[in-house]
Amino acid sequence: MSDKKSIRDLFDATAYDKAGDKLGDVKEVFVDDRTGQPTFVEVGHGLFGMSSSLVPMRGHRLEGDQLTLAFDKDRIKDAPDFDADKALTPEEEREIYAHYGVDTAAEVQGYDAGRETAPRHAAGTEAAATTGAADRGETVSDDTMIRSEERLNVSKDRVATETARLRKYVVTDTETVEVPVTREEVRLEREPISAEEAARMKDAGEIGEETAEVTLHEERVNVEKETVPVEKVRLSKEQIQDTETVSGEVRKERFETDVDGERK
Repeated sequence: MSDKKSIRDLFDATAYDKAGDKLGDVKEVFVDDRTGQPTFVEVGHGLFGMSSSLVPMRGHRLEGDQLTLAFDKDRIKDAPDFDADKALTPEEEREIYAHYGVDTAAEVQGYDAGRETAPRHAAGTEAAATTGAADRGETVSDDTMIRSEERLNVSKDRVATETARLRKYVVTDTETVEVPVTREEVRLEREPISAEEAARMKDAGEIGEETAEVTLHEERVNVEKETVPVEKVRLSKEQIQDTETVSGEVRKERFETDVDGERK
């Protein structure tokens, strides 16, 4: 049994940088036309994987569906941008290697380069560029061709958006309360004296000055304030379900036939 991995396994892999940070899906694989071994992969990154970069396969590891590349995420995101639909020219390859700080591609081995596992896009290395790129669609047999298309994979991240605080502050109001109060007033009451009473008061009937005193009272309002608990308030969260619409451009392969120069 062969220990070689299939190039098609790369298309099913998720790419990570050398620190283990996730980048995105493998979109394209570029192979050396001379050896049939992969030299570059195009990996998606950014929001919904809408951005992509070409990364050398030098020093990579493929374990299951995890492709670990030998470069950090920032360098991969800042890689030169080239048209992934075309084969790379020798000048473009040298520019990519210079960006990643390597001279040339290290020889990659261990991948089955048979036609049944050929990638969607192939580009020659500098040594093989003169022979041209491989056909865009690869055949499984002489009369069968694989059609592929891109699909949007949408995921969700939970991010902090706001900070809510519950605080209390003091306001001063004026409160008016009507309180009933009682006071005493002087009232002069006159009462006639009968003859019998006058006879009894004969000795007290001398004319002269006299003063009588009476103490008056009234109620006065005393105001005191006290602090009492009146209400409990707590801060809680609730989840609101919204719907967001996202869109992105996807590429699809189409078939056409050419019979004696007539396309169908």
